[in-house]
Amino acid sequence: MATNIDAQKIEHELQQRLNNRMDSVRSLVKTRQAVADARDALDSAEDEDARQYQAAISAGWTADELRASGLSEPEKKLRVRKRAARKPAAAPQPEPAAENVGHS
Repeated sequence: MATNIDAQKIEHELQQRLNNRMDSVRSLVKTRQAVADARDALDSAEDEDARQYQAAISAGWTADELRASGLSEPEKKLRVRKRAARKPAAAPQPEPAAENVGHS
C-alpha cells in the first residue's frame, strides 16, 4: 500500500509557520523602533530642559531660588567615552645569533 504525500499541503503548512515567525519578528522590530524613538525623544527633552534651566540662571535666577520653587537642577548626563582600540602587543624581537657573540 503506497503512502500518498501531499507536497502542496506540506508546503502550505510550512509557509504558514514561516509567516507566523516573520510576523513575530516584524512586531519585535516595531517595538524596538518605538523604544529607540522614545529614547531619542527623552534625550531631546533632557537637552531642552538643561538649556531652559541655563536660560533661567542667565536671566538672574540662582540655583537656590529655583530649587526653593521646586525646580531642581537638571540631571547631569553620564558622558560615555569611547575607548581607543588597543594596540596589539609588539612581537618579541629575535635574539642575536649566538655565533656572533664574542667575535670581532
